[in-house]
Amino acid sequence: MDILENFIVDLLKKGIITNYVAKEKDVRNFYMDEYRSQTGRSFDDFFMELWYFWYVNHLTRKTVYFDQRWVNYLKNLDGSKEVPHEEKKFVETNYVTKSKCLLCNLNFTNENSYENHLKCQNHQVRIQYVKDKNQFTFSEEISLDIVEINNVNNNGTTSRLEIQTKTRVNVTLSITNNSTTVASIKDIIKINPMITEFNLLENVQRGVLLIPDTSLIFELEGYFENSASFIFPLVIRVEYPESGHTELILKEIPIEAVSEFSDLKAVEIFTFQKSTKIPAIPKEEMVIPGKRPDLYPSYYKETLNLMPFKISQGFENVLRNLIKKYPSFTERGLNVSQKFFNGEYSAYLQIYPGINPSNYYDTLRKLLDIEENQMKLDIREFDTVSKLKALKGNSLFELMVPGLAEARPSLLVYDSIFLKLNKNDKEKYQGIVHKVLEQSVHLGFNHRFSSKFIPNMEYHIEFGFNRRPIRVEKQALYLANDHKIIPFFYPEKPIEERQRTLKSLNFFNKQLNDEQQSAVRNILACKSEPYIIFGPPGTGKTVTVVESILQIWKNEPSARMMVCAPSNAAANEVASRLVDTISHSDIFRLLGSVYGNMNDSVMAKLKPIVNVQPDGTFYFPSMEELLKRRVLVTTIVTAARIVNGGVPQDHFSYVFIDESGYATETQTLIPIAGILSSKQATGRIAGQVILAGDPRQLGPLVHSRFVRHCGYGTSMLERLLDTCKIYSREEDQPYNDRYVTKLVKNYRSHKTILHVPNKHFYRNELIAAGDHYTELFVGWEHLKNQMFPMMFHHVEGQDTREKTSPSFFNVQEIEEVVGYLSKLLQSRVKGIQINQDHIGVITPYRKQAEKLRAACSKKGWGKILVGSVEQFQGKEKLVVIVSTVRSKNCHKFEEIDRVCQLGFLKNPKRFNVALTRARALLVIVGNANVLKTDKYWSSFIQYCAENSAVAGRAPSNIGDNEE
Repeated sequence: MDILENFIVDLLKKGIITNYVAKEKDVRNFYMDEYRSQTGRSFDDFFMELWYFWYVNHLTRKTVYFDQRWVNYLKNLDGSKEVPHEEKKFVETNYVTKSKCLLCNLNFTNENSYENHLKCQNHQVRIQYVKDKNQFTFSEEISLDIVEINNVNNNGTTSRLEIQTKTRVNVTLSITNNSTTVASIKDIIKINPMITEFNLLENVQRGVLLIPDTSLIFELEGYFENSASFIFPLVIRVEYPESGHTELILKEIPIEAVSEFSDLKAVEIFTFQKSTKIPAIPKEEMVIPGKRPDLYPSYYKETLNLMPFKISQGFENVLRNLIKKYPSFTERGLNVSQKFFNGEYSAYLQIYPGINPSNYYDTLRKLLDIEENQMKLDIREFDTVSKLKALKGNSLFELMVPGLAEARPSLLVYDSIFLKLNKNDKEKYQGIVHKVLEQSVHLGFNHRFSSKFIPNMEYHIEFGFNRRPIRVEKQALYLANDHKIIPFFYPEKPIEERQRTLKSLNFFNKQLNDEQQSAVRNILACKSEPYIIFGPPGTGKTVTVVESILQIWKNEPSARMMVCAPSNAAANEVASRLVDTISHSDIFRLLGSVYGNMNDSVMAKLKPIVNVQPDGTFYFPSMEELLKRRVLVTTIVTAARIVNGGVPQDHFSYVFIDESGYATETQTLIPIAGILSSKQATGRIAGQVILAGDPRQLGPLVHSRFVRHCGYGTSMLERLLDTCKIYSREEDQPYNDRYVTKLVKNYRSHKTILHVPNKHFYRNELIAAGDHYTELFVGWEHLKNQMFPMMFHHVEGQDTREKTSPSFFNVQEIEEVVGYLSKLLQSRVKGIQINQDHIGVITPYRKQAEKLRAACSKKGWGKILVGSVEQFQGKEKLVVIVSTVRSKNCHKFEEIDRVCQLGFLKNPKRFNVALTRARALLVIVGNANVLKTDKYWSSFIQYCAENSAVAGRAPSNIGDNEE
């Protein structure tokens, strides 16, 4: 046992835990008296580890609630421990009740059958195995050997049995009497009937007398759909007639079911080792500036200087003291009780959940500082020791960065990496990124470093991060406060009516539906409050944004529009739909200085309207060039360049923010504060703001759990829809389309795929309106229900982690995913050949994605898109397969079950995005027993079960809803 289990056992011995509950004060005092000196950690840190490993379910200020199954298991872990009779009885009732026996896989119809079963010897043997298998005999006088496997002589021992998946196997075994007296083999008992893949054949002879050196032959039969590693326990009941003595002899056969992907399994398993080091806020050190890349041509002049907006020394000290007292404040991925967020953390910082007009500036300013501090600490996870290679001819150095392809860390040109000759040096050299390759970067250092460089020497490497994005967020918040426009973002009633009489519109896109047309008309009606386009998946949100821009361009010749999105990809999508209609002299796509791939197909289309010179080099245009365009498309962060360049008051009439659900509250301010507001006209917004997005899909990326808890992780779009009266609606009423339009026609997915997300997130208002491609897989031969193009495939796999990574993966699910990919890529469906570009594979864990890519590469399927839910937001595929990963090893029968922490899966927004990427076919691969503990996954599985769309060896109660 490890120290966590020892601690709980000692709490049981002392009587501190009663009925799985203990007083928090008693647990804390016992730890401080008996365990603090052993661990060297605070009680809070130790408690976090108990929570992380599922030993504790819940904590209040006064009470600790321990996990029942772990407590029951630990009570009986050591057979020598005396456990009170009533506790023994309670342990047994975890496995057998008056209605069923989990150990023997039986249901009882009446109390008489229950009572008779308790007396059954096979049941008693299984109870004994669960309680303490050491009570059995491990005698070599009765040996067990393999004779044949599938009629091939083996003559091996049962030390390990390896069999191939998807192949029916017959194993002939022999029980040999090695003693000097006659033995009678009375019975052979399969301990775990839940292992349905491997069984004793019914023709086993019982009561056979074996004289010394003779054997009894019997057979096992098995078939494994997926790979597996487990112990197959058998108990042989042997009677010796001469003495009348009976023995129960335990034989455990290690079985390994292998597939072509078994090499993906972990060689060494990850073990959680919680750091005892208190995370430190990096202190200022002497930095020797690096060599910058040759500057791009720039005609831009900054008239409003972007201030540093550093964390104040006073608040930095507050954070440093908080982290020293509560190291878990900055740790990511751990489950922390709400007590810590609402109590200790909030009280210490005097910051509480909820943002409102009165605390808007002060609270968000502090939350931005906390978020920046978290980013500083997170990037330090990548600190390493590495060698540099001097590059000939240009005084640069190459540094290998193994995780670069996965953005771990993410590096761009102009980013910084810091280098120390020795870890404890007081000075460090800044290396500025000149070039980013797949697994390395080229760095420019000060000339002083070149004279000290030693080939093959290992240097201490620290990664930095680009502060500009958070600086412009802080600037936007400052300007919103200084310009007194914060009330604009909390409209309680119409500020002023500026309704414009509209002439009949001639729509550019003749396919617009009624809701899209209504949104365009209401945007052109020009109101003061932000207008919201609520666009669920596949409903044509960006189409509506584009049509609105085109109508303003056509009907309001003096109007100027700022069009933004959180990402370059989203900004490019809007620009590429505008560029064919709007005159190139009227539109500009402003790229940031660190834009990535200039050679992609979208960029080729946008070439006439971007800040790239004919020779392909980047330049930054003057404000005069930018302001003469009527439509300026850029990212939210790059929009700050317009603010700092000195945009004239009242220049822009409209600000569109597409995909605004991805943006934090303060990111949303960047293209508004200082663009539609000014110091000269405080309290006034000079144009119309349009927010387009879906608050029910993934929100902003936030690093600090505390700031997320306090509301920083909620987009302005979501806050307005959920908390602001003029954007709300009665349960049975539509939205007020003067302020918000909800698009309801889904052009992406088959109605079957849409059903569950529609029910849980969109009030069953979405209408499937896709083209004939959404029906493509109706009738596909590999569906369980050929009229239902969606499946849940139940797999009781093994989720595990490698020594080098805490990220989970599941080889059995990989095998099933590859099986479906093989069927798809060998298919012509209704005359259409399915290819790799048609398919996407989503999984919530980085390691599973890595293993899936390796499996696909092995098969020659390198073009299949495999990624996380986040990577798929905004994308769609004809076919989507989701591997959920989390499972439990149901074959290791002697271990107590733990309720799996679903992690990424237990998130409604991720669930929604994962299920709404598919157009024509959706396959979910996962363990129903685990997923059903979440109400959304339970609903999905139930829907599949009701429509006979469940594959795999699913449990009989798979359709039972556990909401």
